[in-house]
Amino acid sequence: MSATFRYYSISPWEIETLYDTLKRSFEVDDEEVQPDDPQYVSMVEISFPVLYGESFFQEFSMDSWHKVKEVLKNMKRRRGRRGVKTYVRFAGFGDTTIPVVFPLLSKGDRQYEMGIEKLEYLVDVVPLQLRTVPASAEEVLYSYDEATFKWSPAIALVRGINYSYKNDEWLPPKK
Repeated sequence: MSATFRYYSISPWEIETLYDTLKRSFEVDDEEVQPDDPQYVSMVEISFPVLYGESFFQEFSMDSWHKVKEVLKNMKRRRGRRGVKTYVRFAGFGDTTIPVVFPLLSKGDRQYEMGIEKLEYLVDVVPLQLRTVPASAEEVLYSYDEATFKWSPAIALVRGINYSYKNDEWLPPKK
């Protein structure tokens, strides 16, 4: 099983620390990519080849998870308002292999830190929130609300169409 680590505009120390931490538990495919968004000075995408849940935090270990969180939070602090675009992906959730993605696109240090911190506390909630995800979904994206400091389901990609999550149901786009 390989974790994927993609990035741009991060320091050699940040690359080495994240790579070495991921390498403790997984094979790692790393790739430096070209910047794709002028609003963000740096980008980090980590794709874990396992399901999101308590077993991930046991398998990867809380020490490794805390190390990843600290590197990401410090990276954000050093870049300030210039921004770090971060994606944390998992191969699935609960007992399904529909990938789940937690994008963190906050410009504020505190909101970014809160979003990273709360990821480990969602393990019981995600399977409940996603119990009605369309069976043919290819990926589910969460959204972090900076006003309420909460993660919630946002989009399910189904055959190339983005379904939105509203009032506990998945709705296709309005025509």
